[in-house]
Formats: sequence, structure tokens, C-alpha cells
Amino acid sequence: MNIFVHASGVLLFVASQLAIVTSAGADEVTEKERQAIQSADVYLHVALVRDELELLRFEMGRPSDHQLPIAVSNVAPREVFFQALTLFQKADRLVYEQTRERVDEPAIPQGEILPGHVWQVVDVALQRIRRVKSELGIVEKSAPGVRNADKRPTDVFIAIAQADRQLNLLLERQFAPGDVFKQVTLAMAYSARLLSHFDGAERIAATPAYQRGKQPVDVYHRLVAVLARLQKIAQQSGLAMLTLSDVDDAAEITPSDVYDIASVLVAELAYLHHQLGTVERPLPQHYPGRKFPSDVYQRAGILEAQLTTLQAQVDANPDWLHARLQKRKIAE
Repeated sequence: MNIFVHASGVLLFVASQLAIVTSAGADEVTEKERQAIQSADVYLHVALVRDELELLRFEMGRPSDHQLPIAVSNVAPREVFFQALTLFQKADRLVYEQTRERVDEPAIPQGEILPGHVWQVVDVALQRIRRVKSELGIVEKSAPGVRNADKRPTDVFIAIAQADRQLNLLLERQFAPGDVFKQVTLAMAYSARLLSHFDGAERIAATPAYQRGKQPVDVYHRLVAVLARLQKIAQQSGLAMLTLSDVDDAAEITPSDVYDIASVLVAELAYLHHQLGTVERPLPQHYPGRKFPSDVYQRAGILEAQLTTLQAQVDANPDWLHARLQKRKIAE
């Protein structure tokens, strides 16, 4: 099933520079057009999303997001793609709250993820936002800005993260610890699959003691530390991953921010999992219901223990990835 539905966008090539004009279906984007899309084009599309969100924010009387941009570097398109998925998820929830309508979530590409794939997800999110505009009778329109050819995946990632935060402020049911718990559980499923490639490695660690009174920022700190550990595992395995700096201001962190970091973890684990040549991904996780930050903190502790075990295995077998791929080729 092609999940890029209810979207708009025809790709127009002018003087070897891509301009995006919204008038036809995003599912009509050809492979040639997708290959031509660059991060600068995605950034321009995200800017359009943010302009549309401002129209919604004004109409709904909601506050503006004033958080500082996320401190991240060395971002690849695959990491931007998963950040764009969180944008879609929040946009789709907003539509559901206003119209009780839902659409399928964009599927993760099996091969290399390109800026064109990211553009399509952003476009689906844009159309969900415009569906709410239509429902609320907002007639003002946002126009695309000026394309800046210097924009890179890191710039797009930061821009989407800022849009994510503003979009969350428009929701009646903002992203909560239960949503984060679900993402961390998915990350655990990926970690268990990675550990299954090491004989005798414990796939699921014992549940750590429950610590009452944890705040979203505590979970954020723990997940950033887990991400740093995963980055070391990737480096040992000859792979590169983004670098994310921690935050100091606890008052600024919301469950929505924690969800975004959990989604980055899922993206990186999915990437590492894909390097093994396996295409079957863990089953989607169900929403666990009401959870508190302490529940998520405890869950993140299991993930942290899993990656501690994985790091020990990779330290002892730095060529593990190459060895697994060779073993797979021989088996085939």
C-alpha cells in the first residue's frame, strides 16, 4: 500500500534548481525527482510547515514555542527521516482531535534513505496540518520562502524538531510518558535483535528498581546517555551516527522532547539492525496506557543495560558486523 496519500507536491525543475509547488499527489513523485531533492528543498518545505503551524497557533490561541534549538551535529538523512515521522505522528493526532480522521503512517524505506524520502514525509505532515486549517476555516495561505542551497541534514533536523515542539503545543492530548514508553519499548526490541547475534548474550536485562518522582528531564538525560553509548558502539563497528548534546535547563524539557530523543534512538538502532542485512523489523508496539516519567525511566534502564551488554560484545568482537555479513553471504 502506498502510504503517501492525501498529500500534495509536484516537483518542478528550473535552471537545475529544484522548486516545490504544491498541487499534485506526493505519491506521484518519481524516483528521478526523489533523487534530485536535496536537503535545501526539505528545509524549505519544513519552513512552510512552520508557517502553517503559526496560522493554526494564532487561531487556536496557543502559546509559541521559545525553546532554544536542539544541539545536534553530524546528522544523516535517515535520522532526519525518523524526526519527520514524529512530525507526522503529531500532525495526525492533531487532525484526529479536530476531525476524527486518521491516515496511515509513512513506511520506512528499505534501502538508503534520501532527502527525497524525508520531503515526502514532511509533505504528508503538511497536508494533515492543512486539513486542520480547513476544518477551522482558516483562509490565510503560507507561501514557500527562498531556497538556501547551504542547508544540510543537520539544519533540517533542527527545523523539524522546532516544528515538533510547536505542534505538540497545539494538541489537546500532548505527547505523554506513555508515548515515550512505547518508543523505548521499540528500541528495546531492536536491541534484543542485535544481541541475538552474540552467543550467550542476555537479550533482555533485569528490570531495575523503580525510582519514584522522576521528571521528564531525568528520562531525557538517561536517553541522551544511552544514545552516546550507541554512538560508541557504531564507531567501534565502523559506522557514523549523529552527536546530540545534553541540556541543562530542566524546566524546558517536556515528554514531547523526550519522545523525540527516543525516536532518534529507534532510528539509530534500526540503522544498525539494517546493516546486518535483515529486513524484518520488530512488530509495532501498542500504546501502554497511562505511564509516569518514573515508568519510562525504569524502562530506559533496561535499554541502557542492553546497550551496555552490546558494547561489551562489540568491544570484544570489533569486526562483528563484517563477520555476520560474511556468514550471511555464505549461508545464502
